[in-house]
Amino acid sequence: MASWSFQVVLLAMLAMIIDSGSRMRSTPQVADQRVTVVSSEQPGSSMAGPAIRAVNLADQLQAAGLRVRLAVPEEPDVQLPVPVAVFGKPSSDKFRQFAITSDVVITQPQRLDVARGLHSGGARIIYDLYVPAYVEYPASLGADDLDSRLSRLRVERNWMEYAAAISSGDAFIVASQNQGDYLLGALGQAGRLQGLRLSGGGPPIVSVPFGIPDDHPAKEQPGPLRGGLVPEDSVIAVWTGGLWNWFDPVTVIQGLIHARRSDPRLHLVFLGSGSPSGAFLGGGDAEEALRGAEIQAAFAAGCVKFAAEWVPYQERWQYLSDADFVVNAHLDSLETRMSFRTRLLDPLWAGLPTLTTEGGELSDIMCSADAALCLPAGDSRAWSEAMLKMAGDPEQRNQMSTAAQRLAADFRWSKVTEPLLGLINDLADEELREAAGPGRIKTWRYLSKVLELRLRR
Repeated sequence: MASWSFQVVLLAMLAMIIDSGSRMRSTPQVADQRVTVVSSEQPGSSMAGPAIRAVNLADQLQAAGLRVRLAVPEEPDVQLPVPVAVFGKPSSDKFRQFAITSDVVITQPQRLDVARGLHSGGARIIYDLYVPAYVEYPASLGADDLDSRLSRLRVERNWMEYAAAISSGDAFIVASQNQGDYLLGALGQAGRLQGLRLSGGGPPIVSVPFGIPDDHPAKEQPGPLRGGLVPEDSVIAVWTGGLWNWFDPVTVIQGLIHARRSDPRLHLVFLGSGSPSGAFLGGGDAEEALRGAEIQAAFAAGCVKFAAEWVPYQERWQYLSDADFVVNAHLDSLETRMSFRTRLLDPLWAGLPTLTTEGGELSDIMCSADAALCLPAGDSRAWSEAMLKMAGDPEQRNQMSTAAQRLAADFRWSKVTEPLLGLINDLADEELREAAGPGRIKTWRYLSKVLELRLRR
């Protein structure tokens, strides 16, 4: 009898503990859903991937009939297609208010103190994990920085933010199959795979690739490149973004230098060197690599140029439509295997052939569809041969262009966001147990590292 009584008391205590940390919630049906999409980077006239993605996710959800707002650090310098809420410096209180006044919040991982407030507001939290921060952030620091105490603190801070999202999110979106497989493993390691399931049986994870606009702007005449930045008769290769440490612009330029000995019409134009986000630290090694004598000679000769520090978002079509093909080279690294290389989507949008390094998931998709040629990492001779082929074979460029336009249909924002709308529908029908946000001890450990980072600057 005593043993039976003890079991009853123990079960009652466990039920109280579970209920206190995981209270049941219900949410309105999807037509009434209030959704806040958080943009950690500032949207506006100049944007990189995270801001572009947040704006378009919000726009597509609003078009589907949901009540949407976009949470942004500052007032945008252009009119955005959705209502905005300015949060300034992220704080626990501000993000808790977003959750209180929303049914769903979609966000990338946040600081642990901010996430703690976010998870206390009662909204469903969908974490957008399309940026593989667990490999991207260490890669952004550069080879010389990895062993410093400051860098180790930054990596650990970043890891703690990602781990908190894994342990407390109600649902997740990724950009690729590789990312989804990694997330399943991370959820299993966190002990959440069995309990975190929708009524259909699967975990609340959907793939929402980065997208491209559904339409094309009118082309201005003349374009900004041909006859302006480069000679009228040039065969123009365009690099469609910045110079992060996991990219390899040197191999492309070396290939160009060699190819120009046979076809001097070839020119290379970079559409960006830095980043619209002043907080981004990931370009030091790549920029340093361009300071070599051979590379500098190519810049001096005018066959390699920068169009701007960062081409404004709404103007990029004019530059793309003036190009003959797109180039993007990256290193053979874990970051490459886990990334979804968003800058490769603009050539699909513009119907341009692409030369890219093999190994990335989107690179492989494009090459399988004959919209791109995939080249070995670090092989400047292969790049030289491929550039000469692009310059000397207009028919192949046309065929690859047609393939790019066909593949582009799979990546329209209106199409890639359909699974997200379905996920919000499923969450509205579920009474999922609320995952507690980061605990008090973890949050204090995190803040101690943030404080040390500030003191060491």
